[in-house]
Amino acid sequence: AYSSTSMSSADPSRYMTGVTEADIESNPSLAAYFEANFPDWKTEGVIVREEPPPPPTVDPLESLNIRRMRCEVRNRETEGGSRACVKMRHNKVIPGILYGSDPTRNIVSVDHSSKVMVKTNWSDIFRETERFSNSFERRVYQLSVYDGEEEVTTEMVTPRDVNWHPVKGQVFCVNYLRYYPGKPISIPIKYINEEESPAMKRGGFIAAVSRVVECTVEEGVPIPEYVELECTGARLKEVIRTERLIFPEGVKPSHRVDPKTFLVGTVFGRRGGD
Repeated sequence: AYSSTSMSSADPSRYMTGVTEADIESNPSLAAYFEANFPDWKTEGVIVREEPPPPPTVDPLESLNIRRMRCEVRNRETEGGSRACVKMRHNKVIPGILYGSDPTRNIVSVDHSSKVMVKTNWSDIFRETERFSNSFERRVYQLSVYDGEEEVTTEMVTPRDVNWHPVKGQVFCVNYLRYYPGKPISIPIKYINEEESPAMKRGGFIAAVSRVVECTVEEGVPIPEYVELECTGARLKEVIRTERLIFPEGVKPSHRVDPKTFLVGTVFGRRGGD
């Protein structure tokens, strides 16, 4: 067991044969002698053991593959027009709207109060788009909404309607759509074991029709970064559908994904790869 300090017993006999700690405590002259000649006799030999570092704190959101984001409420009168939005962008602030239904919180989109005008620091948006690139709009965030210094609400959202400047290549608008467990979300498809496909290992490829698949994720289940597509045995001209998709436990295709009609793509390439 570790402790902040673990001391061995002080042993004055190391300095003067036959002297005990009790002798020093009962004899002021002897105590003064030791103080003058061996001032560190009580601390020499102390064994200091450092406490092991505390285990890293695990963010419960991180374990669910949900990241955090912060935004602020916009003033409808002074920050609602197009000129105000241009000014915000010059000040490195990105305008947007928080919207959508959330039946778990009795929020319905037809209610005017469900739409909240917000603004997000450009640096936060830049960080996320740089890290996740094209998958930014397919991620779930816990959005903390502030009004000044006060946090007024916390929402689960997915970024939507991300607009990019055509010349500068910078984001100039980001909206947030409310999310709740079980709500359909598009997840990218990732090919695996391509080298195990007779066609693909000879230069064949999947001509993609769908690069994402709409899924529902149960509450408490991590939101996957991608859904794997098993390419083992894929042959030339094979039509790839949902039977090759590997859905993690707690994740399933949404009701809008029909296994009979949903098309990932078709294998094309040189003949001889059958």
